[in-house]
Amino acid sequence: MTLIETATGRERTFSEVLEALSVGPERLSIAEVAEAFGERGIGAMILILSLMAILPWPPGGKAVFGAPIILLACELAVRRKTLWLPGWMLRASMNRATYAKAVRRALKPVRFVENLTRPRLAVLTASLGEVAIGVACVLLAIMMALPIPFGDMLPATTLILLSLGLMQRDGAMVIAGWIGLVVCGVYMVLVSSAVVHLGHLAWNWIASLF
Repeated sequence: MTLIETATGRERTFSEVLEALSVGPERLSIAEVAEAFGERGIGAMILILSLMAILPWPPGGKAVFGAPIILLACELAVRRKTLWLPGWMLRASMNRATYAKAVRRALKPVRFVENLTRPRLAVLTASLGEVAIGVACVLLAIMMALPIPFGDMLPATTLILLSLGLMQRDGAMVIAGWIGLVVCGVYMVLVSSAVVHLGHLAWNWIASLF
């Protein structure tokens, strides 16, 4: 099953493939997901991992998505045509019923955004555009893994914009992603500055006690 496997030969949308993967054996493997998206597997996997990252997780839980996103983003940056993942990662799986439940919650917003996208501003998703998006996704995945308050939601949302823009060949969505990257960078700088300032104040207060 790939994005183009429909009865009429029409290209499947991202949401259609997500929904189709809800049906099958008890376990859903990463290999099955990658195969389902075919040649658009890299962008699709980044998008899926980013969508999973915005779900509620225990503290630090979202950081586990950073490593695979970095790997996929590097493949995108070097313009690898097919998705490659280590064997152990491809064999990783989850309960399909749990996946289906999560997908049902995500389908409505995903379809809403899909309806806003269309192929445009092709230069932003062409060769150099793909490389730039790959580099940006690496930076965003690193930001997402940092222990900063609310520092995971902004990068994850920006990753969704960039990967969806890449999959839909929508340059306008990519521009929104670049704006998101700037916002993430400004936020990280402001939070880091605040932490350093508070640390300096705390040090001066402790020093004044002696």
